[in-house]
Amino acid sequence: MRQVIKKIYMLIVGILNIIFAKNKINNNNIVIMITFSEDVMPIIKSLMNKNYNITVIAKPELSETVKTFEQVSFIPAGNKQIFKHIRALSSAKVIVIDTYYLMLGGYKKKRQQTIIQTWHAAGALKNFGLTDHQVDLSNTTQVKQYRRVYQATDYYLVGGEPMAQCFKQSFEARDNQILPTGLPRLSAYNEMDIKQQQQQLKSEHHIEGKVAVYLPTYREKQKANRHINKEKFEQQLTDYTLLNKLHPAVASDSQTTLDIQSLMIMADIIITDYSSLAIEASLLNKPAIFYVYDEDDYDMDRGLNQFYKDIPNTYKAFSEDELIKLIQKGGTQFQPLFKEWHQFNTQHSTEDVIHFIEEETKK
Repeated sequence: MRQVIKKIYMLIVGILNIIFAKNKINNNNIVIMITFSEDVMPIIKSLMNKNYNITVIAKPELSETVKTFEQVSFIPAGNKQIFKHIRALSSAKVIVIDTYYLMLGGYKKKRQQTIIQTWHAAGALKNFGLTDHQVDLSNTTQVKQYRRVYQATDYYLVGGEPMAQCFKQSFEARDNQILPTGLPRLSAYNEMDIKQQQQQLKSEHHIEGKVAVYLPTYREKQKANRHINKEKFEQQLTDYTLLNKLHPAVASDSQTTLDIQSLMIMADIIITDYSSLAIEASLLNKPAIFYVYDEDDYDMDRGLNQFYKDIPNTYKAFSEDELIKLIQKGGTQFQPLFKEWHQFNTQHSTEDVIHFIEEETKK
């Protein structure tokens, strides 16, 4: 049934391509498709007041935020709005995306248009794209569909060479598609005094001592993230406050409401699993340890890449008791493991991306 719905959807996109084929490209038109707002909001804010006509396609809950921006219009995401989506895309000079969008596999991109992929992570420790174990490579129809989406992209933003490798393996990206600008979502870290911000956040939230933040990634098949018992953790690690924030898809009422960036800044140590936040932590010069109670199952379901497999076992715990002992014994021995992922991430990364977009609009 799912495949039938996809075929119908793509047929509709194809018909709309014909309807809007004669729409001329307007060099001032930019479309930004949002699933993960933190990745593209810095781009939108920097493009404001530059006389571009910006159209945002995103979930309805972002509409109020977008309406506060000048020269930015909003179209809700969702199949019911497909007519408006294709109409907006048909006249855009630059299209910015942050993840996989099925629509782009059917949209007939015009020769003068540029699609830029920001992606929604600082790096990758798990497989994605064509390397994801959930993709049946023997299903030629499915693989062609994925490839059509990937081939629509012209450029990929990267913060370091390892992510370029991931895009080449997962999306079949070529060398000339890699933009070593760094990632706009990380620019803010390079503009602030992390230690000062950390102390300020701890003070605002009345936290003394060290902070451990638990940030697990999404599990396939709607599997829930395993909780860490806060009471037990803090009883055995008396100098720590534990803050849990599960993946949004399986979030619980008991977790912290602080945003990810604030948690990353506040943390003295980050507990994660296969999440790219371990890579992001290295930019802040903070260590991450890995609570990987389901490592074998996750590797079978999704796949873990070589960058994950290179993590020393001394940074891994497979049960809650092992995790507590690891931190008790670890002291200051844990070091950030992913510095090479950030060779291009600077305080100028957003400016560099904006400059590239501006140059594309002049072509």
